[in-house]
Amino acid sequence: MKVLKGFALGIMCLLLFLFLIVFGGAYTVNQTVLNVHWVVKTINDINFSQIMDEAFSEQDSSQGAQSDLQTAVVDTIKNMEPVIKERLHIALEDIYSYLKGKGDAPDLKETLSKSVMNADFVGQLLGKVDLSELFGEALKGQGGTGGDFSEAFTNAFINTIDELEPSIKQQIVNVADPVFKYLLQQTSTIGLKTTMRQTVFNASVMSEVIASLDFTAMAKDTLMGEIGGQLPQGIQLSDAQINRVVAAMEPYFKEGLTDAVDAVADYLVGARQSFSVRISFEPAMVTLKAVVKEAYLAKLGASLQGVPQAQIDQEFDNYFADFQQSLPSSFDLDSSNFGVGIPDQMSQALTKAQDGLTKARDRIDEVTSSFESNLREVRTYVGIFSLAFICVIALIVLMILGIILIHRNVKGACRDLGTVLFIYGVIFFAGIMIAKGILSQAFADIPQALHSLSGILVNGLTSPWQTISLVCLIAGVVLIVVAIVYPRLRKAKAAQPQ
Repeated sequence: MKVLKGFALGIMCLLLFLFLIVFGGAYTVNQTVLNVHWVVKTINDINFSQIMDEAFSEQDSSQGAQSDLQTAVVDTIKNMEPVIKERLHIALEDIYSYLKGKGDAPDLKETLSKSVMNADFVGQLLGKVDLSELFGEALKGQGGTGGDFSEAFTNAFINTIDELEPSIKQQIVNVADPVFKYLLQQTSTIGLKTTMRQTVFNASVMSEVIASLDFTAMAKDTLMGEIGGQLPQGIQLSDAQINRVVAAMEPYFKEGLTDAVDAVADYLVGARQSFSVRISFEPAMVTLKAVVKEAYLAKLGASLQGVPQAQIDQEFDNYFADFQQSLPSSFDLDSSNFGVGIPDQMSQALTKAQDGLTKARDRIDEVTSSFESNLREVRTYVGIFSLAFICVIALIVLMILGIILIHRNVKGACRDLGTVLFIYGVIFFAGIMIAKGILSQAFADIPQALHSLSGILVNGLTSPWQTISLVCLIAGVVLIVVAIVYPRLRKAKAAQPQ
């Protein structure tokens, strides 16, 4: 009888040990991969902006504009991360709710529309983005070779975006729905050039850009190109006099560009290869004549010294009339002043973006077609796993009860249960600690930005099993102590006089 009892106890202790191993692995999976809160916490702990920053740093960033743009992109991602992660949480909740049998199968497109592909999400993202910095660095990287004015235009454009940023963001939010409808196959086409033209490069924004531009350098170059450095008879205009004529010309530069604002905007988004604006030189003639007369009188010839003022005025009128005939009545302001190559570069960028949208749209459609069936299959496995997990717990409880019933005494039951729990706890607690050390060494050579991710995954995936091992170790020690102490306490109590 004792042999049979010992054999039964041995089998039950062995089975309890094996079931504890299975339970440790199942509990770890249940607390990590199948736990939406753990998945969300893990994602929240990942620093995507740091990963992106290190990815950029490994590339050739010798060009200043490219480096500045990368910095702007990283800063933008850093600001947007909390919003993106929050919306991802919404999508994961729907999926995990279905996997756990608590809801209907989520439609991928509907889930995307509810979480990240909607105007509200775009509005939240844009609230975290500095558009003037992002567009500014992009323009500096895309700009052509248009001289000082090209740089001036870029700066004016950045300043205007900064001033009009709230309204620009609202316009982007307004066009977000058409973009998302295209991606989710609710519409058949979308034109990014049209979208950009209606938002960032619309007539209102471009008019503000032109109004804020400093045309001094352009007007001065144009003026000096037409009149030359020196007037007839050796008359030279001073810088102050030239600046007065330039100041008179500048409003007409702005007026001409404002009248052609649609052509300018089309050029900047790559919808046309060039534009030209004819600006009349006539409005500046009054000021030009005044400053030329000042220079003429300052260098009055000997033949006119001491003659009546009326004769001097007549001589100057004749001089200026001859000079004016050599000047054009108007001049052209064209796309070369803004930078060569902008349309091609912008068209290429928008074409790549358009191709990206098309590929994303096709990919979403492919994934959606198989998403529901795959999710249903996964749900079946999750259900089987959950049932097996409960069965393992029931078997562990059954083994513990069996050991207790066979012994029918505290000492024997505590001794055997304590021994099994202690051995299990020691082996797996030590094993997990060793595994952590080995994995840490294995991940030592990965990029710095991924160190935190590897640490998160290693700790997250081992912590539940480590906790179980530690609990079993402590429980085993307690039970063994009880098995040793309880009989003595019982004898001492029995020895006390009644």
